[in-house]
Amino acid sequence: MSTARVELSEEERAALRVEIQKRDGQRCFYCHRNFKRGPMRRRSFDHYIPYCMWRGWEVSNLVLACVGCNLAKGAALPWTVAVLLLRYVEQNPGWRLVDVPTDSLHTNDLEAAA
Repeated sequence: MSTARVELSEEERAALRVEIQKRDGQRCFYCHRNFKRGPMRRRSFDHYIPYCMWRGWEVSNLVLACVGCNLAKGAALPWTVAVLLLRYVEQNPGWRLVDVPTDSLHTNDLEAAA
């Protein structure tokens, strides 16, 4: 499997941006602040479940985030998704997580959610 990231054309990016803005509005998905022209408050695409775990550009896995929030999240799995997966594993002993990069799970995020 290729690890090269698929890049979108400007037209594809614009169409995705419009669709996501219709769904989520004109604010950062994480901090809920309006986008600005400043370097850390500009709008950017973020893969909610990191690209390294879910390759692709499906609208269902994309959000608009300010650059600061996007950089802060990085390739981390959002704690809400991690908690759901851990609960599923706990309730289904025959099922287990495999091939999840451990650097994508931030233990301090999980501890804060507890």
